[in-house]
Amino acid sequence: MVITAETPVRDIVVEVPSAIPVFEQFGIDYCCGGKHTLAEACIKRDQSLAPVLEEIKRRESDTAPVETQWQAAPLCELIHYIVEKHHTFTREQVTLIQQLAAKVERRHGPAHPEVYKINEALATIDAELKHHFFCEENVLFPYIEMLDRKETAVAQAIFDTVQKPVTRMMMDHNQTGDEFRVLRELTNGYEPPEDACTTYRALYRAMEDLERDLHRHIHLENNILFPRAISLESERP
Repeated sequence: MVITAETPVRDIVVEVPSAIPVFEQFGIDYCCGGKHTLAEACIKRDQSLAPVLEEIKRRESDTAPVETQWQAAPLCELIHYIVEKHHTFTREQVTLIQQLAAKVERRHGPAHPEVYKINEALATIDAELKHHFFCEENVLFPYIEMLDRKETAVAQAIFDTVQKPVTRMMMDHNQTGDEFRVLRELTNGYEPPEDACTTYRALYRAMEDLERDLHRHIHLENNILFPRAISLESERP
C-alpha cells in the first residue's frame, strides 16, 4: 500500500495493521477519527507528519506475523473475536479499575481531589459501556450474523436498515472517546503524582491499558465490521 499525507487513517490501519502501534505511539486517533487523512490527524495532535510516515513504513517492512486480516474473514468470526477478546477484556478491566479507584479515593482523595472527578468519569464510562455492549450483543451483532448467514427474511423484519443501529453505536464510540480524553486531562496523560503509591500507579496503568484496547476494539467495528455489514445488506435482494 502506498501511504501519503492524504491517505485516510482508517484505510491505513485496515490495510496495514502494523500501523496501529505507531498511531498509539504518536497519540493519533485511528478509530473514531479514522475518517481524517493522515495529515489532518497529525495536525490535530500537533505532530510532524514525517516521523509518523517513517515509522509506519518501518513497521510495514517488518516480516513479523500480524493480526488476522479481518477484511476477508466471515463476519460471524469477527463478531465472536470482538466479543470474546475485547468485550471480555473491557468488562474485566473496568471491574479492576473500579476496585483500584475506590482504594485510591479512600487513601489519596483529600490530597488529590482530582481522584473524585476520575471516579465520577469512570462511573459514567462503566454505565455507558454496559448499555452499549448489551445493545451490540443482543440486537446489532445477531442481526449482522443473520445477514452473514443470508437469513434475509428474518433480518428484514428487525431493521429497515442496519445503518440506523450502526450510526447509534458509532455515536457511542465517539462519546467514549471524549470521555477518555477527559480522563487523560484529569490524570495528566496517565502520569501518577510523585507521591502515588503502588495502587495509585496500578490504577493509571489499568486505565491506559483499557483505553489502548478500546482503540483497537472500536477500530475493528467502525472501520471493518460496520462498513462490511452495510455493504452486505446492500447486496440483499
